Amino acid sequence: MFTSDTAKYKIIGICTSCVQSDYVRDIVSSISRKGVKEGYKVLLFNTFCDLYHNISYNHGEASIFDLINYDILDVLIIMPEAIKRDSISNEISKRAHEHGVPVICVDSTMDNCCSVTFNYSDVFEKIVRHVIEFHGCRRVNFIAGAKGNAFSEERIEAYKKVLAENGIEFEPERLGYGDFWDMPTKGVLEKFLESSLEFPQAIICANDAMAIAACSILRERGIKVPEDVIVTGFDGIELEQYNSPRLTTAAVDNDVLGEKIINAIDHMMNGVPLPEKIEVNYTMRISQSCGCEKIDPREVGDKILELYHRMNNSDGHEQHMFTYLAKSVECHTVEEMAKVMARSGDYYSWVCTNTDFLSNTRQRERFNNSFTKQMRVFMQTFDNKYKTGEVFDTKDLLPDMEQVLGRHNCLMFSPLHFQDEVIGYAANSYSPIYFLFQNTRRFINNTNQIMESFKNRQRLERANAELARIHMLDPMTGIYNRRGFYKNVKKLISKAEKQGVGVWVFSIDMDNLKKINDLYGHNEGDKAIKAVASLMTKCTAEGGICSRFGGDEFVAVIAETDGADSFYEKVSRSIAEYNRRSKSPYDVSISCGYKAGKPKTLKEIDDLMKASDREMYTQKRKHHSRRD
Repeated sequence: MFTSDTAKYKIIGICTSCVQSDYVRDIVSSISRKGVKEGYKVLLFNTFCDLYHNISYNHGEASIFDLINYDILDVLIIMPEAIKRDSISNEISKRAHEHGVPVICVDSTMDNCCSVTFNYSDVFEKIVRHVIEFHGCRRVNFIAGAKGNAFSEERIEAYKKVLAENGIEFEPERLGYGDFWDMPTKGVLEKFLESSLEFPQAIICANDAMAIAACSILRERGIKVPEDVIVTGFDGIELEQYNSPRLTTAAVDNDVLGEKIINAIDHMMNGVPLPEKIEVNYTMRISQSCGCEKIDPREVGDKILELYHRMNNSDGHEQHMFTYLAKSVECHTVEEMAKVMARSGDYYSWVCTNTDFLSNTRQRERFNNSFTKQMRVFMQTFDNKYKTGEVFDTKDLLPDMEQVLGRHNCLMFSPLHFQDEVIGYAANSYSPIYFLFQNTRRFINNTNQIMESFKNRQRLERANAELARIHMLDPMTGIYNRRGFYKNVKKLISKAEKQGVGVWVFSIDMDNLKKINDLYGHNEGDKAIKAVASLMTKCTAEGGICSRFGGDEFVAVIAETDGADSFYEKVSRSIAEYNRRSKSPYDVSISCGYKAGKPKTLKEIDDLMKASDREMYTQKRKHHSRRD
């Protein structure tokens, strides 16, 4: 339960994959609808592909299950058949139990969990009986699923059982395996049509996808359903609604499913342990493909129109995503990217990134392996506004979670990653009544690519900036070299011109560098050069420029208001103090010349440098004559 000083919320967690599919969406929506009605909040943790294959991309997808904060959950629902990787489902269940969170497993069985199972066999047998006993068919072919699959084998046995009870001999040639999808079904239909056996009166299929494929192939051959042959399906998938004729099939009543699960959770919240098993029956839907209902041309037209609108919506959203992708390439800052992202995602959505996402180094401490201890809001949309930059604790899932739960009943969390490198996660509010999860999937897939590209561009820009900076710096002293001087002095003289003041240009030479190198070695000479550079930099007022032009030659430029004598005196005092503290067997000294002016161009800067050079060499000769 989520508890704060001012609010308490009962929380149902759901872990699944492929919520955009009809099957998973209908189950999730059913649980969400009933849960919200009974006062629960729903947190959905979803991957947009199943995790069957052990590949790096799926490792990145599975990171979303590391986000779960079990401390706020009252119950966790897992859908292993959708996730399709038992090791991941088992790990989620294990973590839940370690935190004392009861687990409900939908459409499968798991140890120490309440299992919600579907009674397929009884209703499938009813469909076979309807075809054989009600319609009187004796030549009945069967398209099973995958060979060896438990669901498929169970349905084959029901088919054989009803044949035997009605005195019909099972003929192996009337059985084919369509692997639960359309392409293998085509091959099975070809064999049926080429068989030496008499043409079937009915073709029973183990699922709707194969039945729809069978209807399509038969139609291509000029064979009418149900006039020439009856076809039945099973599962009640959404696509069946757009098939003509509508299939006689079977489906789970999702409202009953949601009600049974939420009722069990309610009892649990009142101290009654969850049952070991909840069974939900499939119900038979008699329709047009067996001939019991007439095909209504108006219904076909309505479905075509509905399908057109859905396709149009999908095309529109795809175009919206193309625009999102195109605009993202033009973004150079997080603020720019967040603005583009906010206009492309769901109305209420969050994109949260690891705090080291744009860093060159990875933080060692992680939240459940995949995420940093804190997350940064890359983008949050709300009420036609957006914001970015807020940092919050990862265990909170979202910033201001109490306020979020007060406003939203259902939240979906999706992984953001590039292959197995975790970027963060996205979250959005969804309606349990109607929501286009496929649009969110498209947004997430594009965002994954966009964020990786943005990160690489940011790193490249930083690398290029660092490279440019290095090219402008003297490698020995770290102050500007000749290139850096000319690039930055432009800004200084432009600023001085706007302020209506001039600049001082200093030409500085070290004295006796050759002597130091010859007597004490080049390391000592380098040490002396670095000392002069460091002391000059410290004495330069903010906005001034120090540079080394090579060897023992230095140039400094400061604003006229700072005063030439003041600068020279500071440098001289600093050098004297350095010599006093230094244990070197020599003293560092300089010769300096300076000129003032109001240059507007680099040529005028060069002219001032030449004039200050002449002053510097005059001083240098005086220094030599004194030593002589």
